[in-house]
Amino acid sequence: MKPYDQVSEGLYLIRGKRSNIYLLTGEQPVLIDAGMPGDEAVILTALKDSGACPEQLQYIFITHAHLDHVGSLAAVKNATGARIVAGEREKDFLEGKKKLYTMRREGVGGKLFAVLLFFMERFMIPYQPVSVDIACTGANGGETIGEMKVIAAPGHSRGSLAYYHPGKRLLFTGDALSGSPCLRLPPRGGCCDYTTALESAAALSALDFDACLFGHGAPLSRSAHEQVRALVTKSKQDGKLTSKD
Repeated sequence: MKPYDQVSEGLYLIRGKRSNIYLLTGEQPVLIDAGMPGDEAVILTALKDSGACPEQLQYIFITHAHLDHVGSLAAVKNATGARIVAGEREKDFLEGKKKLYTMRREGVGGKLFAVLLFFMERFMIPYQPVSVDIACTGANGGETIGEMKVIAAPGHSRGSLAYYHPGKRLLFTGDALSGSPCLRLPPRGGCCDYTTALESAAALSALDFDACLFGHGAPLSRSAHEQVRALVTKSKQDGKLTSKD
């Protein structure tokens, strides 16, 4: 079985070791997230099999600076020369000024996971820092880079971003929403601020998209907007999210 699938014309889901990576082909190919260390091999294979030379990759859009989404970032950057787009509040972590495992996680479960990450990143799977080319906030309507709109989605991490392609009506959520094992709100233990994460999920549900592409779990390619809005509505009814309407 190939380590990637074509979701729709010009859109590929690359199965990294622990997270999803997405490739959008065309005149200016772009990548969304970069998986774990070692995932660069499957990323470069998918690029070549899609008909794009690695040197054609224009941007690598990073949703947040957790190891399972940025582990191969330096290797892919070195192989392609693509420009790295990431959250302004994630920049110091990506560039090695702060350690990834020090990123805040909520609750006892989050703190225990941070200890595990300390040992994993220090002694087993080290992260290779890399310079960020374009640091974004996604605030006040968000920056537009190429054909992609940057959307602030804090909560899972302080500087989490989502990416919206209005022309193709695609929403790349990172871990601001989850598709594992099915569509759901982000798990509390993985968040730095769960209340803010829920507010970000609600904000994303207001966008107009046909497909929703998560950092974990299968993408939604049918009635995605309706399903996400229904999830947010239910969370309000259950009292998880306070409506600001």
